[in-house]
Amino acid sequence: MEAICDLAELERVVGSRQLPVMMKSIDRLDSHCVALLGRAPVAVLGYAGDGPRATVIGGAPGFAVPETPTRLRLPMPPDAVNGSGAALLVLLPGWRETLRINGTVDDGGLAVEEAFLHCGKAVIRSNVWGPATPSGNGATETTEKGLGPAAVAFLATAPLAVITSRDGDGQADASPKGDPPGVIRPIGPSTFAIADRPGNRRTDTFHNVLERPDVAIVAVAPGDDRVLELTGTASVSADPALREPMSERGRTPKAVLLVEVTHARLAHSTAVRDARLWDAERHVDPEVLPKPAAIWTDHVKLNETTGIAAKLLRKAAGERMMRAAISVDYRQNLY
Repeated sequence: MEAICDLAELERVVGSRQLPVMMKSIDRLDSHCVALLGRAPVAVLGYAGDGPRATVIGGAPGFAVPETPTRLRLPMPPDAVNGSGAALLVLLPGWRETLRINGTVDDGGLAVEEAFLHCGKAVIRSNVWGPATPSGNGATETTEKGLGPAAVAFLATAPLAVITSRDGDGQADASPKGDPPGVIRPIGPSTFAIADRPGNRRTDTFHNVLERPDVAIVAVAPGDDRVLELTGTASVSADPALREPMSERGRTPKAVLLVEVTHARLAHSTAVRDARLWDAERHVDPEVLPKPAAIWTDHVKLNETTGIAAKLLRKAAGERMMRAAISVDYRQNLY
């Protein structure tokens, strides 16, 4: 289980960050972000409290209010440290893409520093908005330095997790991970693994873990209003003995995130309950949302990266081309 410890080794295993991918982010909330936030009933928030924390916030569409292009008013947890890095993974029930917003805790809100649309592969793999059946017996549990029986049972039913992490400068990120039920796989009494499946190819979590290994994770299960919050110390491994058992559809992940649990809390979530995430009648009709291809196209054009290559990418970006690329990518690179 030897860990990957430096950037060169990480990029050799999972690849380097490519300019077209990084140019899909902008440094403010544009009209697309505002439209998505107005329809979103919940988000996973990663923040710094007494250590790394992650939780689900919201409960109704419009819970996050864009006050300006660079400030978002939120129901921020009382233990969130003002001035510290925080990240949102915004969920729209029934929609496969997710909105990611990174910034700094700022007096009951978030000072926005980065916003971008995450590809829908994690949600597609998880089928998290599909038919929901309540899981388990509703037990709650809090444990230190390990996973209790209720948490292990919950993980067996959970197809979607959100990993929140911070880099050495304290800048935060929240990244979705999706698979069939069991996206988080216990491999010991206090250790679990998450496969690195294809996504938007930014590998933010891995880069952050190399600098600051503390992470906080939220897992959800369709039909269940409980949320499992996990904190721990993470590492990245390319060990075949870990990767091969996590193969899906004949494809083996290039790397695995290992987490040693320091705290686990399985509890009912008021935000999940009030949002009625798995009530199909409450799901958002994708037709009323901005088209993903249009969002990515506009964000590339708004991105202010300098250089000749960036200028050429902005000029070449088009919705038709983007839509065709998305279709191929989702079909051929799901695993």
